[in-house]
Amino acid sequence: METERESTKPTAVPPSAAISAVLGDDDLLREILLRLAFPATLVRAALVPRRWLRPALLGFYLRELGARAPRFVPVSRAPELATAVRRAGAAAGQFFISDCRNGRLLVTDFDPTACRHAVLSPLRPAHGKTVLPPAPKRSLIWFFLPEKAAGGGGAVAVLMLPLGTSTKAKLQVDLLASGSGAWVVRRTAVIDLPETLPPIAYTLPPVRGKIYSLTKSGRILRLDMNAAEGSLLQLPERVSTDNFTLSSGEEGSMLFLIHAEGDLLSIWQLPTTSSDAHDWALVHDRVPVREACRRREDVLVLAVDDNLELVFLWLRSSAVLMHMHLKSRSEKVYDELKVRDGRFLDINPFMMVWPPVFPALRDDDNLDG
Repeated sequence: METERESTKPTAVPPSAAISAVLGDDDLLREILLRLAFPATLVRAALVPRRWLRPALLGFYLRELGARAPRFVPVSRAPELATAVRRAGAAAGQFFISDCRNGRLLVTDFDPTACRHAVLSPLRPAHGKTVLPPAPKRSLIWFFLPEKAAGGGGAVAVLMLPLGTSTKAKLQVDLLASGSGAWVVRRTAVIDLPETLPPIAYTLPPVRGKIYSLTKSGRILRLDMNAAEGSLLQLPERVSTDNFTLSSGEEGSMLFLIHAEGDLLSIWQLPTTSSDAHDWALVHDRVPVREACRRREDVLVLAVDDNLELVFLWLRSSAVLMHMHLKSRSEKVYDELKVRDGRFLDINPFMMVWPPVFPALRDDDNLDG
């Protein structure tokens, strides 16, 4: 008598679980999008949740102290992005980069007669250079690209004007937009400060009605234009040196602080809805930088991309630039760049608009050319 064999069928995966497995994997979705063949398909993909449609990092612009022109260093090796990488590297001119997002550059020309602000679109050479109106002559003014990608070549500016009173420190904050021939005030707020405005080291791009500035005293100035409130935030307790950088990330819902201590990296986040320094949360704790460990030296934090994926570091003793991919912990060392001094490097990660924007096609806009 023949023995019956028990059939072994694979356990069926519920459709909802299979969908979640794909939609929850950012890297897998990016690979799928790169392989979509038709623009119409990508346009439909643009209608799905924005959470997994993050910009793709093509590389970064690097400018050393005294250099009048930055050089582009590619990071992406994907063949699908080869033309975009080539175009990013072809951005010519003598300029300093003030902001970099959505495939565009906000630059200041090194013009011997005048310092002009302009917007460049390296991935769309036909758009050329958009020269902005002359900037207001103020000391407390910072220029940025708009939060959302737009078809034009405009920019925004944050202008701060201290209003001294005998009883309370106040600050007028204006958000300006570049118009036709002039800068136009789009929004203004008078904000109460807890003390006289301290000297500011740098300011982050405005996001969701909030502006963050690092003060030279090592605190963070938080300006909430919606609530007309200002506060000075303390850094996390473990951050006792200035070896860190701030980022508001791609979405702008969190303020991130990336700090290095020796050869270890730590990252904190603070909700932009909070003005309480006790809400700092540690998200990466003392991550070892393997290359620095191998060379037995310390690292200096230089920059981070908007996706909070790549952290650019300077190996102090070796005088070498490198980056770490936070998710995979992979590292790349740029020995070939021969950079003189990392303390004065200007690094701007360059992102490609993702999903791509599809304007009316023109011969010189063809990315296959």
